[in-house]
Amino acid sequence: MTVEDGDTVNIDYVGSVDGEEFSGGNTNGAGTDLVIGSGSYIDDFEDQLIGAHPGDTVEVTVTFPEDYGVEELNGKEAVFTVTVNGIYE
Repeated sequence: MTVEDGDTVNIDYVGSVDGEEFSGGNTNGAGTDLVIGSGSYIDDFEDQLIGAHPGDTVEVTVTFPEDYGVEELNGKEAVFTVTVNGIYE
């Protein structure tokens, strides 16, 4: 199976800015469901998972909006190491 637009995926991720993990940017292995194409994550986070397979680890790079609302993240580029746990149609 391959992640496609509209799929629900279960992912884990660890986010970092300038190589440092930031508060709230980690699923701590608990897994979270995400609908690809829903726009519920910032920028093109979801698009970068298209084509991945369960078990894959994908480096997703995004830039937080200037008005994100968290001082240490506003306007910053972040890298999320994302593990695709599963795909549900």
